[in-house]
Amino acid sequence: MRYIQQWVIFLMMVIVVPAHAQTRWQTSEAILKVEITGIEDELLRNAQLFLSLKELENKQVPSLFRVRYLARQGEQEILSALEPFGFYNASVQHQINQTADVWLIQYQVELGNVTTYNQVTVDIRGAAEDDAAFKKLVTALKPQTGQVFEHQSYERLKTSLRSLAAERGYYDAELLKHEVHVETTTQTADATLLFDSGERYQFGPTSFCCSFLEDELLHRFVQYESGQPFTTRSLLELQIDLAGSGYFSSVEVSPQWQQADNQEVPIEVSLSPNNRNRYQLGVGYGTDTGARVTLGFDRRWVNSRGHRLSSVLRLSEVQNTGFVSYVIPGRNPARDSYSYTGEVTDRSFEQQQSTLYRTAFNDIRHYDKWHRTYQLSYQRENFAFGSEPTTSSNFLIPAIEWSLIDSATVQDNRNMIDDGYRLTLSLQGGHDSFLSDTNFISAKVGAKWIQRLNDDWRMLLRGEVGALTVDDFDLLGPTLRFFAGGDHSVRGYAYQQLGPKNAEGVVIGGRYLVATSVEFDYAFKPNWRLAVFSDFGNSMMDWDESLKQSVGVGVRWISPIGPIRLDLAAAIDEPGSPWRLHLTLGPDL
Repeated sequence: MRYIQQWVIFLMMVIVVPAHAQTRWQTSEAILKVEITGIEDELLRNAQLFLSLKELENKQVPSLFRVRYLARQGEQEILSALEPFGFYNASVQHQINQTADVWLIQYQVELGNVTTYNQVTVDIRGAAEDDAAFKKLVTALKPQTGQVFEHQSYERLKTSLRSLAAERGYYDAELLKHEVHVETTTQTADATLLFDSGERYQFGPTSFCCSFLEDELLHRFVQYESGQPFTTRSLLELQIDLAGSGYFSSVEVSPQWQQADNQEVPIEVSLSPNNRNRYQLGVGYGTDTGARVTLGFDRRWVNSRGHRLSSVLRLSEVQNTGFVSYVIPGRNPARDSYSYTGEVTDRSFEQQQSTLYRTAFNDIRHYDKWHRTYQLSYQRENFAFGSEPTTSSNFLIPAIEWSLIDSATVQDNRNMIDDGYRLTLSLQGGHDSFLSDTNFISAKVGAKWIQRLNDDWRMLLRGEVGALTVDDFDLLGPTLRFFAGGDHSVRGYAYQQLGPKNAEGVVIGGRYLVATSVEFDYAFKPNWRLAVFSDFGNSMMDWDESLKQSVGVGVRWISPIGPIRLDLAAAIDEPGSPWRLHLTLGPDL
């Protein structure tokens, strides 16, 4: 009987033990959910990234054993996720709530006191010890006593030291010591960084490979000297300037660190030629010009000295122009140039007829945001207004123009100006003692300002004022007079149709010019804006003449090639306030 009882007990154990094991390892039909309370925002997002259980959320529950294991592991994962934000004294508890449909894993977080910096030591050794750039970096990024100990600020300082060393030529720099000691009893952290920069390298000789241009021209692109302290910024500027010259299809600028001698690193520039000839064909439409066709031909380099030839023919309903330019690189070829230009323009519009022949010499300089142009031109213009007889005039005109442009674009769209301004000043004149038919002096000032008011609204202000003094106004051709009206002047009025008129009612232009605009535009969806505006202006023979006004609305599309504007404007001072459509393409400034 005793043996029978033992066999019964054994059989019950065999049956019960597997049944018990199955409840721990079997899967459930329920869905797994995870909830974390006690933290929010960045802390919550980081905890969710660290938590392994999040990968199983909204899926069928695996075995109870695996859920319990991952739930316990999750407590430590959440604690690790909080440490980068300075919470080293947090506590986490969890519980598992099971129903037939949902298993909810709930974590309750108690943050405790945040850990702050106690002592922060940054020791710069080597040549960088006296480098002002490193001193500025340490002053800006070194954590201060009492500041929350966030790993991000500490890592940013380490990364910035390495990046600055690479940018300024400390090729042998290394971080000898970087450690943090966290004292949980006092909730403080001590950080120590020991950075040895070694010696700073200098620029060695620069060589160019595979170029069809003279070395003398190529070396004029180089704005550093051998023996000067190395900076990657100088190399980047060299690459940008060479690529922007149009001579090359690809440019690679490489410091040869392995060939450095006495801390001088040679620079090698590899160049691939661009297509020597470029042809252009374009068609378009503008409300000022009507339908137009553009044909162009460029010779990117005429000879080994980098001279360039550019020509263009523009045909439109209003004006036909043929233009040719011969460009000679200046001392700094990326920013300075000399050019000889020739132009023939025939214009016939609203009973204004003009044929212009002009040749000019230009000296152009770029100074960061500033641009300066000196010009000496000689022109002959045959012109007539209405049925008046044709007049011919000749002028030798020295001129100068300064412009200043500064702008900031929207982060994710370089075609959209966020804030910026443009200022221009131009002066020109002629004297009857030097190949000019009469004495005259002309000046014009222009400005445009764009200001972002908030994330959706911008304000755009524009103004232009011009004045000239002349002994015999009738000898000035239309190109030397002032006109107003059109897409870029006073919208709502036809192109150059604001100004004094002759007896036949033909606009003949004036001595003075005023054109202003106030505009607000609103982003109603990405890359699309609505605008309301009002323009004022006129060209006049005397300052006391009244200005014309228009009001209008428009829509802007920030296309990949630049803003396209469609405006509908009403000329308030015209009988019946007629509406006029204006279509323009181009940058805001």
